[in-house]
Amino acid sequence: MVMRTYGLSGSGMDVDQMVKDLMKARRASYDKVWQQKTQLEWKKQDYNTMYSLTEDFRNSTLSDFRKQSNLIPKQVTSTNDTVISATANGEAANVSHAIIVNQLADGVKLSSSDKITDTASGKSNATLVKQFGYNSADNTELKFVINGKNVNINITDKTTIYDVVSGINNSGAGVKANYDATLDRFYFYSNKTGASATVDFTDSNLEAIDFVANKLKIGSVSETNLVFNGKNAKVNIDGVDLEQSSNSFQVSGVSYNLKAVSAIDPNDNTKRLATSISIQADIDKTISTVKSFVDTYNSFLKAINTELNETKYRDFLPLTDAQKTDMKDSDIKAWEEKAKSGTLRRDSLLSQIASTMRLDFANPIQGLSGKYKSVADIGVSTASYVDSDGSMSSELGNGGKIYVDEDKLRKALEEDPDIVYKMFGSSGDTTATQGVATRLYNQMYNSMKSIKDVAGYPDTTDTTSSLAKQLQNFDDRLYDMSDRLQQMEDRYYKQFDAMETALSKLTQQSSWLSQQFSS
Repeated sequence: MVMRTYGLSGSGMDVDQMVKDLMKARRASYDKVWQQKTQLEWKKQDYNTMYSLTEDFRNSTLSDFRKQSNLIPKQVTSTNDTVISATANGEAANVSHAIIVNQLADGVKLSSSDKITDTASGKSNATLVKQFGYNSADNTELKFVINGKNVNINITDKTTIYDVVSGINNSGAGVKANYDATLDRFYFYSNKTGASATVDFTDSNLEAIDFVANKLKIGSVSETNLVFNGKNAKVNIDGVDLEQSSNSFQVSGVSYNLKAVSAIDPNDNTKRLATSISIQADIDKTISTVKSFVDTYNSFLKAINTELNETKYRDFLPLTDAQKTDMKDSDIKAWEEKAKSGTLRRDSLLSQIASTMRLDFANPIQGLSGKYKSVADIGVSTASYVDSDGSMSSELGNGGKIYVDEDKLRKALEEDPDIVYKMFGSSGDTTATQGVATRLYNQMYNSMKSIKDVAGYPDTTDTTSSLAKQLQNFDDRLYDMSDRLQQMEDRYYKQFDAMETALSKLTQQSSWLSQQFSS
């Protein structure tokens, strides 16, 4: 902006400064509204932060913690880990199983019976012509049909055995082909195990069958023998014979991994020795899982309480650009830290979330039999607010922090290994019958919805939340105020322009009069 200093009339006035001083009081109202809008933006940002924390607590912590597999972990041991190992989920009963492995599952494995390249006669694997003596002029075509998938190989003077490998592997036939140049042998493997796994050459042309049987020396393949199947695993579990297509399978919550056929019983060569798989509750892991969850819960609750109790410095308003020009960066930072503090102090929405969380922990789980009715009964609760002498303890300031009495929890788990799942993971049709983690999971969804209604989703354009609408109203007000201020400033300048014109005319008249009197 060009500084306007009038001098034609001899006034020498600094009009810019005069207009600035006149506008200062007028701009105070604008700055006040701008500060209110800025405070609302900070509040919206803090709500967005709480939304993200709530979402993370729900989806990353509660979602997994309430699962049976995490709340009823199992400890599994095998008397012969070289034959069979196992793991178990929360559905598995705490019993021992006797397992006999009579046969492992396997897929189809075909390989060359000998080297396939006659290097003694000068042949090489550079091309199929050089390796097997094909004549490229014969236009020989290998039309493989493998498990119903077509693989066509036209033999030219550039076609190699690796083209055959690539064609088969890219056919989607469920078969893996491989040529080992060092061993000079060709291999076929089915991608699956079990009796349904096949390498089926049915409908392949004679040239393709001859190539496999005679060139690749897969001796089990002939015009009359085109299909090969894998085999199922055969096991006996607790006296019941079973067949499985894979060596890894699950029965009644126990995941078995077969590694070898059971050894023959030295006292009876008609029988095989059984392996015992023992399943029991992993109490140490359960306690560790609960403690980890409680730590996360307490951290989340602390974040809420920090916002609710953060000091509000009412004298520290957002700084305008004009105010910042006269301040050091360090002073600006310190000021804004206080200005942003306490935007959600005693906020009713966050207070409701914290209150509901405490109730979800404190209220008993209806419908449970036995002596354990609430998580406090198994050692998971807030600390006492009263000391042994009857005075109020420091726990009052912890805002509902949860503690774990490990000895009490261990005792409860020894009496009922499923008690933690019952207390935390029960689904229930009503809040009263739900476990604590299930209650919290559902409540966090409602909390996120409430926060979203007030402040929208984080990192997205928001025009529908209540705060977004208030901010838009502030924008409209500021726009109108800015327009009025500009009109007012223009009016001041016009008035000074008029004054300058009048003063100039007065000066001219005074000069004329002086000349008349002096003549």
